[in-house]
Amino acid sequence: MSVKQVIKRKVAMAWLRSDDAQGNPSVHSVKYRRLDGSIGYKKRVSKSFKNLPGESGFRGNLNTNNEFLLVNHEKANQPFRIKIDLLIEVDGHIIDHTNGEYAATR
Repeated sequence: MSVKQVIKRKVAMAWLRSDDAQGNPSVHSVKYRRLDGSIGYKKRVSKSFKNLPGESGFRGNLNTNNEFLLVNHEKANQPFRIKIDLLIEVDGHIIDHTNGEYAATR
């Protein structure tokens, strides 16, 4: 059994926002925790261009902050939202959400 690599949260976010060489959104797999505590997995997702912020870059609804709007390619390009804090894995890499807060000070 192979050991899964741990990546920082900012790396996972960059991967999900990235485009391929042709300028199309890159496709990823994501594992996440749902709000009810159960685990979800989507095999083929990419970033969505729906409901992007306006020219000012400000989102009117603050409830949509800290979320990714993604498209599920397995279900007829169905859009869905995932809270960044609930992401567990991207492309099989475990996400470290701590950002070094619990690092030893010795």
